[in-house]
Amino acid sequence: MSRELIAVVLAGGAGSRFWPITTNKLLLPFLGRRFIDFSVADVMPKEITRMVIITSTENKETIDSMHFGVPTVTVLQHRPMGMADALLSASSELENARLLVIIADDLLDRKILKSVAGYADKKEIYGAIPGWKTPSYFPGGYIMTVGDRIVNIVEKPGEGKEPSNFVAVSGHYIADSNALLKEIRAAQSTADDVYERAVSVLMRREQFCMVPYSGNFISLKYPWDVLSAMDYLLKSRLRPHRGKNVSIRDSVIIEGDVYIDDGVQIFEHTKIVGPCYIGKNSIIGNNNLIRHSHIGENCVSGFNTDITRSYIGNNCWFHSNYIGDSFLEGNISMGSGTVLANLKLDEAGIGSQVKDVRIETGLNRLGAVIGQGVRLGVNISVMPGVKIGSGSFVGAGVILDKDIPEHSFCKATAGYTIGKNNISVAPRSANQFKY
Repeated sequence: MSRELIAVVLAGGAGSRFWPITTNKLLLPFLGRRFIDFSVADVMPKEITRMVIITSTENKETIDSMHFGVPTVTVLQHRPMGMADALLSASSELENARLLVIIADDLLDRKILKSVAGYADKKEIYGAIPGWKTPSYFPGGYIMTVGDRIVNIVEKPGEGKEPSNFVAVSGHYIADSNALLKEIRAAQSTADDVYERAVSVLMRREQFCMVPYSGNFISLKYPWDVLSAMDYLLKSRLRPHRGKNVSIRDSVIIEGDVYIDDGVQIFEHTKIVGPCYIGKNSIIGNNNLIRHSHIGENCVSGFNTDITRSYIGNNCWFHSNYIGDSFLEGNISMGSGTVLANLKLDEAGIGSQVKDVRIETGLNRLGAVIGQGVRLGVNISVMPGVKIGSGSFVGAGVILDKDIPEHSFCKATAGYTIGKNNISVAPRSANQFKY
């Protein structure tokens, strides 16, 4: 009799590269659900008999309240010390089983995990790992193959040192949990690659094969990755919907797939171009343009606001603003005339400071990333890629071109003088002007 197939879900990461966002990335709301619903629950193959979710203290209560369709136990990983430590934290729940190791940060197409498990059973092999062909360097584990057999996984080799173009993504099938845990306990490394070293030892004596994967792959490593996740979910999971007690005034134009939740009000002369999601009890005012965006619950987008390719969290308020390619966590308000720029003058790539290191985002269109509870005054210009820490206030007229920490107060300091005016101007007549 074959061993049971357990899905072991790695959901305990600290998300230190996700500043200034304070909500845990796995619990971010998308389409009225949470990210982990789409990265784990929606892709779970029916062959799974039990799920073990390894998570952090901050996430445990929420994850305990969720339903995943199979018997589920949550295990605490007290410190975010990587995949190997996570698996050891849950070792008592994983004995004598086949494992499907799922990385909750990774968003993949629905059928890939089923394909991996089915491939391993059909070929009667010890291990199978989906390999995604990356178009550029990705900071992950790279698969080294000989023929159709995987012989090694190299974690974060550095650009130009990759052993192949294939990155190991979520969904590692391993036929013997006991052997994996034994090798993890024996492995030694000063880097965060103990899991990869342990699996590579197994590969020397057992057959592992790569399952090529050419579908969508989004990993929430940085806050701007939320925009890629939003784009994918809007295109693949959104269905047109109009909820209860929705009010849509005359002259509103709605094109494409738009999900309008209960209690939404949309006022005159507004255009919404799908795919778009508008959360419960939000108000879209007059003369708005909403394109390819996700708007949360209880938001107010006042007169003459343009929201384009942006993720807007709950309880955000706008009035005569431009918001392009931006990620606003929630509880944010913007004064009239404030804009979040998304494109540099030379249309070059946009960089960002992450933990004191300047990295390239790979994007040439990226607006602001703004944490919870931020207030922006009137006529502020926020330059592309700028991040604003939670609880910060930015005063009127500021041109913000660098990140500011949480709980900051930023104001413009340009001065002016007032003197005596001795010049008078005669009234003009309207008939002086020609149209």
